[in-house]
Amino acid sequence: MLASLALGLLAPLAQGFDPDPENMADRWIVVFNRAWPDEDGNGIGDSEDVARWIARRRGIPAANLLPVDCTTGTGYVYSGQSGWEHFFDEIVTPLRNTVSRWSDENHVLGFVLCYGVPYQLSSMPIHAGTRSIDSTLIALWTLGDRASPKFISFGHQDAYFDPAPGFGTDPGRFDPAVHRRQGLRTYLVSRLDGLDAEHACELVEMALYGDAYLWPQPGFHSGNAYCDTRYGAYTWAELAGYPFGHDTYADADKDMAYGRQWLEQAGFPLFWEPFGTEIGEAGATWDGGGSALTAPEAILYEGWYNYNKYLDVWDWKVGSAACDLNSNSVARLRQENPGTFLGTAFQRGLACGPGVIAEPYLNGHAYPEVFAYYLVNGYPFGEAARISDPKAKWVGMYVGDPFYQPLRAGKTPLLDTVPPPPCTVLEAAPTATAGEWRIRTALLPAPGALPDLATLELAWGPDPFYGSVAAAVDPRPRVFHTVLLTGLGADELIHYRPDQTDPAGNLGSGPELVLDTALATAPVSTHVLGPAGPVAAYSPLEVEVSFGAASGFGSLTTLRVTVTAAHLGWNQKDVSAAFLGPQAVRYGSADDTVRASRLLLPGGLAPGSYLLEVDAAAAAGADHDALSLLIQ
Repeated sequence: MLASLALGLLAPLAQGFDPDPENMADRWIVVFNRAWPDEDGNGIGDSEDVARWIARRRGIPAANLLPVDCTTGTGYVYSGQSGWEHFFDEIVTPLRNTVSRWSDENHVLGFVLCYGVPYQLSSMPIHAGTRSIDSTLIALWTLGDRASPKFISFGHQDAYFDPAPGFGTDPGRFDPAVHRRQGLRTYLVSRLDGLDAEHACELVEMALYGDAYLWPQPGFHSGNAYCDTRYGAYTWAELAGYPFGHDTYADADKDMAYGRQWLEQAGFPLFWEPFGTEIGEAGATWDGGGSALTAPEAILYEGWYNYNKYLDVWDWKVGSAACDLNSNSVARLRQENPGTFLGTAFQRGLACGPGVIAEPYLNGHAYPEVFAYYLVNGYPFGEAARISDPKAKWVGMYVGDPFYQPLRAGKTPLLDTVPPPPCTVLEAAPTATAGEWRIRTALLPAPGALPDLATLELAWGPDPFYGSVAAAVDPRPRVFHTVLLTGLGADELIHYRPDQTDPAGNLGSGPELVLDTALATAPVSTHVLGPAGPVAAYSPLEVEVSFGAASGFGSLTTLRVTVTAAHLGWNQKDVSAAFLGPQAVRYGSADDTVRASRLLLPGGLAPGSYLLEVDAAAAAGADHDALSLLIQ
């Protein structure tokens, strides 16, 4: 599936938009699990699909894609001593060998870990307990050895962390020569992951969309900023002692409240919920009054404490970023119902955010206000996430495209004025539920096109006039969509058209296609469709025929349309040329198993009875259909 989209992803993006404005693409290693299964049936493992996606979209050289062979199956955990040894052999050693290819040890900035690569170390020996693989790989050269990992309790302080942005000397942009551990290299580490490979790839597309269009000024793609603290609406005099530190709940709360100003200063409308309730909970109110039960058009969020819960009130705009300080904030992100704030938010349209997969303790979680500061001050996500996290070799995980830099200094934002291109239909197939068919689409950018995501509505019915509309299962702007059509008969020809609307409101019409439900069980199928009752003589008349074969339209050896009309002396007169010629309007199926031809006779027919018959045959079988017309 994803491989079929590759042709549209090779050219540079249009309108002067540069997907790698800081020339970082050849300084990142993209790691994928070669042992991960091919869940979408395109002949390539889904983990590799994600690796290829970011490489094409960001311009990362093919040589920088690193396959690893993980013995964890479809799980995400290396456990115990044997787990450590497998992790060391399967991920650490290949990464060390790869970065050592460059004579300049500072050339590689970091690693992108793709869906399918495990993300957790559990029951590790020597004070380790649970650790994040991502956080561990930050310190690639100070991990101990294959026999004995080198961990301390509660994680290791990271040299790149900034506890007080804007005060003193900031660490600045990540510098491999400076931000080291025990004199040895450290790395930026981000992850493209989620419910499935499609969600992981969409993290890249959402980031590209934000890079191109997001800007906190009227007319541009933008949104609201949110802050959620717990201990009351502080005055600025009460926050004058910033930084307070994250050693107590009260001090951490003040730090987050202080940081909300940076979101507002960046130009985003700010909404602050400063009380004990979380945004979306009953009784939640904004500092200036008014209900905080919903969070519309959310583009940035910093705050806490949604522990093992997600209140489904957030309307994440494309390119949104969030950090919610709580234990397990990004845990279980591959589960359909993760029950964690970031884990669920990513399934609802969040583009990026730092979190944790286990108990971090208060001062071991990324600081939400620090993350917000550096993102709005132009840092790429990969750096803003790490600089906000006090610990390495701990439980942190940064999910999102590390190149994402929506407020980059010198950026010239674009306006999205072009409708989405016609989407590609990846699948039109029956489900296990009787009468239900699944339509799966992908919004494929043309070569050189800018990124686009869209909502989807599918018009469908027995003819090209449709008459019914079905919404996508997921209502948010996406690259990939699924629509379920229900109540279909076992032998129906259905016309459909998937239409998409992008975040700027541009409407793009989809391809006009057909599907034949009979081909779910029959090798060959035919249809002839026309008026059901008498038709006035010489009035406009429209008739449609279709031919299909489960093994592909090209396998049909017979295609024939005939008319019998005694009053004209016709006995199965062959009129195939009329239906298969240029005067007919033709429709195809997404998989080229069915082709339909619709013929308009503007002058109608003379009075009498007509029998239209269609026949088709292939090696696997044959089918026949007929339509009687009474012309009065």
